[in-house]
Amino acid sequence: MLQRTFQHIPGVGPWREKDLWSRGIRTWDDFPAAGEGVALNRKSDDVARARIAETRDALARRDLRKLAELLPSREHWRLYPEFQDDAVYFDIETDGREAQAPTVVSLFDSKGLHVFIQGRNMDALPEAMAARRLWVTFNGSCFDVPVLRDYFGAGRFPVPDAHIDLRFVTRRLGMGGGLKEIEGKIGAERPPHMKGVNGYDAVLLWRAYQRRGDVEALRFLVEYNLYDAFQLRTLMDVAYNRGADELNQDVPRLPVFERGDVLYDVSRIILELGPTERDEQTLARVRAMEQDG
Repeated sequence: MLQRTFQHIPGVGPWREKDLWSRGIRTWDDFPAAGEGVALNRKSDDVARARIAETRDALARRDLRKLAELLPSREHWRLYPEFQDDAVYFDIETDGREAQAPTVVSLFDSKGLHVFIQGRNMDALPEAMAARRLWVTFNGSCFDVPVLRDYFGAGRFPVPDAHIDLRFVTRRLGMGGGLKEIEGKIGAERPPHMKGVNGYDAVLLWRAYQRRGDVEALRFLVEYNLYDAFQLRTLMDVAYNRGADELNQDVPRLPVFERGDVLYDVSRIILELGPTERDEQTLARVRAMEQDG
């Protein structure tokens, strides 16, 4: 899709792009060279050829940041196939307080699943996210990223080269709704014990862990958050394919990610979440209070 994109040319929006396609100018290579025809108008064509050359050069250098600057943000989904190996899909849970501190953050990238937990390893999150140039979230531009930036500070929290927020991509494709609702529409439902669990439940699970050292509550919370992260890979693949379908473009469709490839890792991560020394101290305190009562 990227090399069929013309909306990076000044004055070209969705309608004019479709008009170019309908006239046989379907890729950058089809745009007429100087003196070989007119695509927009003579003045605009000179600008268009310069912008196409600039974009082609950025792609050859795999300069994702430059490409993201050139393309309208609503069309950043078109960057995905070229840079999916650089992508990280992530989601956060918070403590539910006004300041919204992150409690659990799950990342999924080409190396697998990674979990960051408040009081354990949350401080390592910025470096892990800085290693990935393309971020994929659902409503992350409105919630997840601002929460993390406020928590770590703008000076420490990284800025990606590009960020695809699937909330807005799916809405434009007529797949509106929350993440769980859309998962049901595309056949990516969660297992029975995870259905109906929501963000407020995540807050309650964290509080149970904090107040009582309830490691089972933490395990459930982490499992819930992991699904929020790796399901984004499936949704991204589906959304890209549907976007290409909507535009009637003859480009290769992406194989849709199957979560079976990561379920073993989910189980392993959950089982490895044993109690910390602090958890054991909390549990001992709760037990002492119960005996005193």
